Amino acid sequence: MIKKSFSPGLFAADMDGTLLLPGRGFHQRDIAALEALGKMGILRVVATGRSPFSFYRMMEERILPIDYLALSSGAAILDYRSGKYLRSLSMTCEDTAYAVEVLNELGYDFCLQGAIPENHVFTYRFISESNPDLERRIAYYPGHCRPMRSGDENVISTQLVVIVPPEKTESVLEAVTDRLGDSYNVLRTTSPLDGESLWIEVFPRGISKSEGVSWIAWENGLTGKDCAAVGNDYNDHDLLEWAGSAFVVENSPAHLRTRFREVPSGADGGVAESARLWLVDRGDLHDEQEWP
Repeated sequence: MIKKSFSPGLFAADMDGTLLLPGRGFHQRDIAALEALGKMGILRVVATGRSPFSFYRMMEERILPIDYLALSSGAAILDYRSGKYLRSLSMTCEDTAYAVEVLNELGYDFCLQGAIPENHVFTYRFISESNPDLERRIAYYPGHCRPMRSGDENVISTQLVVIVPPEKTESVLEAVTDRLGDSYNVLRTTSPLDGESLWIEVFPRGISKSEGVSWIAWENGLTGKDCAAVGNDYNDHDLLEWAGSAFVVENSPAHLRTRFREVPSGADGGVAESARLWLVDRGDLHDEQEWP
């Protein structure tokens, strides 16, 4: 049975590869679990690297049973039901220009994203002779991107995204982190387009999924120990470390599966299972049969 009174709490889920699977959409058990959490008075957050434009284009007319969105890896916080922006953070012109200068020196392909809510609009530097994932991204955003020109670096921005073919992953990540890691938040993630290229996201300090979700928690009188999170990729690591209870779906990289509690993949209702385990640990759920 499920208790009739519950302690306050927050449950955060990553989107791509966790709650949403390419070509499969959302698992009905996961949606039912989010609905059940809402009835228990538990706050529900989706924390994703997607921009506002990308998120709403993907959702089309679908509605999720959640309370908050932490978009662009925490750079934007929205009240999901009203669509109101509660918080947004940007990179200064000076910080943008310096990061662009460094990436130009290193000779890497990258995109410079505009300020929220227009951070789906980007300019790009295509230096290499071949980068299929960057070409795919350019084709995916017709009318919203163009090659970088002189002066484009002197803007307020959300982030820079270095796009790295699979065979060059580690050396590029090390070089970018070495040059920018002390002054910026450098995040590693897997391309949502081809599922194997490396995206290195360069944010100003203070932007991450953990910072975004912790801001939501603080605004609602909660701390990390009151919260649970589930994810599947490198850019979820900081959020998983922050949350009092952390889970990863089974399609996650090996180092995450050894560090955090593993649940089934999104294809098998992994988000619902992570919520169930968290509620059992809290003493809110006693009978597995009554959980979605």
